[in-house]
Amino acid sequence: MDQLHLPEILTPRSRLDEATGGLGCWVQVDLDALAHNARAIRKTLGHELIIYGVVKANAYGCGAVESARCLMENGIDRLAVTHVSEGIQLRQNGIKAPILVMGPAFPEEIAALIYHKLTPAVATVEMAQRIADEAGRSGKSGYPIHVKIETGLGRTGVFAAAAPELAAAIASRPELQLEGAFTHLATAATGDRRFVHDQVARFQAAVAAMESVIGFPIPIKHAANSAAALAFPQYRFDAVRLGTVLYGQPPLSAGERLDLREVWGLKARIAHVAHLPADHGIGYGRAFVTRRPTKVAVLPVGYVDGFQLEPVSVPTGLWDLTKVLIKTAAAYFGVGPSSRFVRIGKAKAPVLGKVAMQFTMVDVTAIPDVQPGHIAEVPARRTVVALNVPRVYISAEEQERLNREVSLAN
Repeated sequence: MDQLHLPEILTPRSRLDEATGGLGCWVQVDLDALAHNARAIRKTLGHELIIYGVVKANAYGCGAVESARCLMENGIDRLAVTHVSEGIQLRQNGIKAPILVMGPAFPEEIAALIYHKLTPAVATVEMAQRIADEAGRSGKSGYPIHVKIETGLGRTGVFAAAAPELAAAIASRPELQLEGAFTHLATAATGDRRFVHDQVARFQAAVAAMESVIGFPIPIKHAANSAAALAFPQYRFDAVRLGTVLYGQPPLSAGERLDLREVWGLKARIAHVAHLPADHGIGYGRAFVTRRPTKVAVLPVGYVDGFQLEPVSVPTGLWDLTKVLIKTAAAYFGVGPSSRFVRIGKAKAPVLGKVAMQFTMVDVTAIPDVQPGHIAEVPARRTVVALNVPRVYISAEEQERLNREVSLAN
C-alpha cells in the first residue's frame, strides 16, 4: 500500500497535487488528530492504566505502521492486532512496542510469532504446548502469553470450566509466562448493560479459578474495548484495548465525553463534468433518469475502492428489522445519515444512479463553478476501503489551509 507524506516546500494546492501524484482518489489521514485523540484518552483514563492501541485491519483503514508510530509517541503503551501477519508487518517497519495478537495463531505461524516477539492469545492446552516447544527451540524462557477467555461473544477463547487446566499447563512450562488474561465484550457498544455485567462476572470467576491453581495473580487482566473503557470504568482492570475511539469515533454508549477529532477521510478528484438534458439515463440499468437539465460530476471512485460497500447485518428482532427498513427508505428519498451524497466544499452533491466499479456520478447542478480537479469528500466505511487506495498523511493545520485553498464556497 502506498503511504505518502506532504512535502513542506510547495504551496498548499501544489502540496496536495504532489502528495497524491495525480491520483483520482485517496484516503487522507490526519496524524495530528490521531495524536490529539491518544493524548485526550490518556488524560481521561489516567497514567496508571495500560492502554493497548488496536491497529488491526490496517488501523481501521488509517494505515497500521504510521498509526502505530503516532500512537506510541502520544501516550499509548502497547499495540494489539488480530493476525500474526499484522504484527509481523509492524515489526518489519521498526515498531518495537509489545504487540498482542488477539486472534488464534496457526501452528505454522508460531515460529514467526516468536521470532518477531509477538505476544500470542492462547485458548487451548495444545497451542500453549506448541508455543512452549518452539520457544524452547529458540532458547527462550518466560515467553509472555495471554489467555483468551470465552464469556459470551462466541468467537474464540477457553471456556471458564477449562481455564484452570490451561493455566496449570502454562505454569508448568518454564518457557512460558502467563502475562495476561482477557475477554471481549459483546454488547458494550449497544447499550445492553446487563450482558456486560454477566460477561465480566464470568471473566472474573474464570480468572480467580486460574489464579487459585497457579498460586499467583495474573499481571495484566483486560476486558474493556473502547465502549466499555468509557462507559464502564469499573471494568478497566489493569489494561484496556482501544480501537475506534482513537480514530475519532466515540462509542454510542460512552459514559465519558471526549474531545475527539476525525482522523480519516476518503477524497476523490472530479474527473469530468457533463451537462445532460432532461430524460437522460445515468449509469448501468438507467437507474436514474434526469427530470431536468442536470450538471453531473464524475468521480473516479467506485465499489472496487470500497465506496457504498456495507456489511449486511441480519436483524435480531422485529424492531431491529423495522429500523433497517426505515433507514433504507430514508436513503431512497435522500434523507438521514444513510442518504447517498458526497461533499464538495460545504455543499452536498447527491449520488445519481448506481455506484459503478470505478466511477460515481453526482449531481452538481446547484453548486456553481464546479470543475475537473475539484475535490470531493466521499462518505465510506473506513474498514472496507481497499488497501490499494493510497493513504496520504497530513497535519490538521495543513488540512485547514488546503480546505481554504481548494474548497468551493457555498
